[in-house]
Amino acid sequence: MGGKGRAFDGGYAEYTCPPVGNVVAIENELGWKVLGAVPEMLQTAYGSFFTALKLQKGDKLLVRGGTTSVGLAAAAIAKNHGAAVAGTTRKAGRGELLKGSGCDHIIIDNGKVQEEARKIWPNGADKVLELVGTSSLVDSLSYVTRGSICCMTGMESGQWSIPDFEVMAAVPTAVCLTTYQGDEKDFVNTPLEEMVQQIKKGTLKVNVGKTFPLEKIVEAHLTMEENRAGGKIVLLM
Repeated sequence: MGGKGRAFDGGYAEYTCPPVGNVVAIENELGWKVLGAVPEMLQTAYGSFFTALKLQKGDKLLVRGGTTSVGLAAAAIAKNHGAAVAGTTRKAGRGELLKGSGCDHIIIDNGKVQEEARKIWPNGADKVLELVGTSSLVDSLSYVTRGSICCMTGMESGQWSIPDFEVMAAVPTAVCLTTYQGDEKDFVNTPLEEMVQQIKKGTLKVNVGKTFPLEKIVEAHLTMEENRAGGKIVLLM
């Protein structure tokens, strides 16, 4: 968020002093295990949908990178909003995880998903949330219907650019390509309190993958990099 991970690195600390304008008060009884997973994950998914993709009730949504923490949160938010949701995963055994988060359809991603996706929605998706990144973006664009939108939010592939990118060949006619990079203003304008109450009531499902104490930060990073969490990783002090 705000360029972290690209423009500058993050870090870990027991105490921090953020600008007061970046702070949002949330009243809840969820505990830090859940609350620690919520803000960035929900802000990213919410902003991608309602700032960039203009998600509407009844939209056919493809979440590329469905088993990422943002992908799982996105499926839950989109399902609550009345969209039909298809999510991708590279591992067949992750199907139940996706369904539990709100996906109606599961697609195994071998690098190309258009053929399998058209078995579900022959005319394509109305909206595509691209979380894998540049390595799959061109393939995702090929599945968007005319007049609709593909938003690249994630860079899970670790590939920052597309070699020899030909815009006219990659972006279909009348398909919109955008990105979402939420900043502090997007964060404070996200209805986090409302979504936290939905989590408390059980109407919005979020997946906390694993929790670690701060002294096991190396193990936490290995779990993240090997995609073994099955949801958001939370560090507890």
